[in-house]
Amino acid sequence: MAVRIRLGDYEQTTTDVLQRTAIGYFPRMTEEEAMEAGRGVWRLDMRIISRERFVLIVGQGLVRAVGEITAVTEHLTDRGLKKALETDLLGPGHPLYDTYINQPDPLANDSRNSIRYGDLPEETPFRTRDCACGCGETTTHDFVPGHELRAIQSRVREHFGGSALAFITWLDAELPPAAPAA
Repeated sequence: MAVRIRLGDYEQTTTDVLQRTAIGYFPRMTEEEAMEAGRGVWRLDMRIISRERFVLIVGQGLVRAVGEITAVTEHLTDRGLKKALETDLLGPGHPLYDTYINQPDPLANDSRNSIRYGDLPEETPFRTRDCACGCGETTTHDFVPGHELRAIQSRVREHFGGSALAFITWLDAELPPAAPAA
């Protein structure tokens, strides 16, 4: 699945948590400017966005930038916790770029929501990846089901002599206290 982010009209800002001076779409915008304007900050569902690999930035009904998502960062705004995407801009020769750049929004709908998730046929070859535990199996998620626990247990054995208590003690010493749940 891909995420489509539809930009609103261009406006200058002085309060952006990403330190941008403007947001929104303007004619003659470069692909880099469109990606920067569209990458955040949004109310994104982490359960969904963590599985997304590609982002389409849409301005005035046309795809203005196509990127590969490399990370999702969280930012506290005056409207609560929002997310921003870190991306690598795609260019000529990539199937999603070649198909969608400067073309009508493939995920257009009548919703006022700027965010839309959807499947694009050109993503098919990119849907599978190696399991992050290192087992060599492929998956459409970060891990083959159950392998996230396998990866954690392997690290506990390798770095903490198999002691879960040693791991938790180290983790508690390294990380700042978690924010209270809202």
